Amino acid sequence: MDQMSRRGFIGAGVALAASGAMAGVITSDIQASTLKASKTTPLGLYLSPTAAHQAMVQDPEILFVDVRDPIEITFVGHPQGLDKIIPLNVATHAVHPQSGQYQMAANPNVVAEFEALFRSKGKSQSAPLFVTCRSGSRSATAARLLIKAGFTNVWNLTEGFEGDKNGNGARAVNGWRNRGLPWGYKLAEGVAWNRHSA
Repeated sequence: MDQMSRRGFIGAGVALAASGAMAGVITSDIQASTLKASKTTPLGLYLSPTAAHQAMVQDPEILFVDVRDPIEITFVGHPQGLDKIIPLNVATHAVHPQSGQYQMAANPNVVAEFEALFRSKGKSQSAPLFVTCRSGSRSATAARLLIKAGFTNVWNLTEGFEGDKNGNGARAVNGWRNRGLPWGYKLAEGVAWNRHSA
């Protein structure tokens, strides 16, 4: 299966050249000054889902990772074209006494799992990497960890998959799914997280 078919992007999206960017050049469409601190990274590389999708249509070699918990992805869905799910945190069976929600535990192997993915794809740490989550904060946290570990081309999708909340608390403002980009529930072969993949 060719890279474009695996990503599910055939016939979907607009080439970067159509938006004024040169082929092979990733151009940010996000003003860093408009971002909450939780969505920022030291590299300052940010994309909307639409721009990320366009870049991956133009260059199918760009790696694309979702850092949400696999349970969340199972029930909410995910962008098509992911290379891997590497959770930043995973749900436990313990309930937090104040929030009444399941507690999350940090994935201690998150950086090692990204390194393993890059090795498996024959990529150096300077290769472009797009990171997403629900709304752009966990992906920024993952990006900061990766940058500290020597990755130099990490882009945060600042709207994530579900996007920001509207006035009623629903995630319906923006994000990959709300922008009508390709998404689904079925994972392509090799994308699912394996706790022992690092």
